[in-house]
Amino acid sequence: MITKAQEHQVELYLRSRKLYSQLYHEVKDHFISQISHLMNEKSISFQEAFLETKISWKNELEMVRADMFSFKKITRIEKVVLQQQFRKMNIISVLFSAGTFVLLMVQSELFTILQILLLLSWMVLLANSFITGKMKFSNYMMLSFHPLLVRNILMAAAVILIVGALKYDYHEIADLQISKLFLVYCVTVQLQLMYFNSKKINVLI
Repeated sequence: MITKAQEHQVELYLRSRKLYSQLYHEVKDHFISQISHLMNEKSISFQEAFLETKISWKNELEMVRADMFSFKKITRIEKVVLQQQFRKMNIISVLFSAGTFVLLMVQSELFTILQILLLLSWMVLLANSFITGKMKFSNYMMLSFHPLLVRNILMAAAVILIVGALKYDYHEIADLQISKLFLVYCVTVQLQLMYFNSKKINVLI
């Protein structure tokens, strides 16, 4: 077992890595367990075991850019967790947008109602986040320029340019439909980002 003073050293080191709360506690438990195991197994001092543990975690705790479209630096292990979360969010948003595309083709009036409901949900969740203090204005700015949104804005712009370059007879209509679907996609992404942020789950806000 390690002492409280030794545990405090571990905490100070991990806090310097700026780990998100949930991940911080998980990594801390692994660190303490590994240090205790090394001290017992190899009969070495705390400092030696602590150094070995830090070396073994060097790659996972290296500070890297969170995303191609973000200047924020986080640990590599947190980046892996974030990217997995972002992939799930993208899949949900794409599937939902695909469903709304079918709705747009079959019944455009219902699609319009869905757009209104989505925007109202976004406004309500945003207002609630501000009122309850779960989001500050700086967080809102980060949400507005979130890497997921920036990446997909660029992708949507590229698609619209390609459609326009093809000189398709109905490219204006196609651009409008793409814009509608893109709006649904963006709002769906933002709703998920705000939801996870309200649950204190790191989504880079």
